[in-house]
Amino acid sequence: EAARLFATSANVAGRLERSTGLVAEVLPHPPQALPYRSSPSQGFVLSASRLDRAKRIDLLLEAAAREPGFEVVIASDGPDRERLEEIARARGLDGRVRFEGRVDAEELAQLYATCSSVYYAPVDEDFGMGPFEAFLSGKPVITTTDAGGPLDVVSDRETGLVVRPDAAEIGTAATWLREHEEEAAAFGRAGKALADEVTWDRAIARLFS
Repeated sequence: EAARLFATSANVAGRLERSTGLVAEVLPHPPQALPYRSSPSQGFVLSASRLDRAKRIDLLLEAAAREPGFEVVIASDGPDRERLEEIARARGLDGRVRFEGRVDAEELAQLYATCSSVYYAPVDEDFGMGPFEAFLSGKPVITTTDAGGPLDVVSDRETGLVVRPDAAEIGTAATWLREHEEEAAAFGRAGKALADEVTWDRAIARLFS
């Protein structure tokens, strides 16, 4: 009986069409409200995803172990934290990986503002707020070819880097963005222009149009 059908991403719309034959319009929505801003990079890669196996933060840790040129800040918590901390210890990453746990809105905005890039590479994600939060902070995103929803907005060498779900490739991408600040800033600006168009006013207007 619905007059129109919406899905939060092309990934969700694709699943719906494959399973039911129903075709949905893609209607993204903005992320949480933070005091977003952009500041000069301090050289670290930020992960602000829930610490869950599906978010594949272990790939980022393995990448850091292969590429000694960057640091990692993990700003979240979840059931996978103990395993991830053990991986960091086993790979000798003490001092280069910081587990910040849950942080407040101001601190999270500051981490986004000062990172060199944001890692967001869950497997087959429905939508994913991480890229939009990164873009509103003017930062590029590293994601993977099988990430799902993030691929709606993370375009390789346009708003970030898209690589295979491989630690070596993720490490190379993170190092490249840290060492090529002008290109990274350009990717971040392109992402911000995209994210600025995704507002609740526009989403609600489409729902009621």
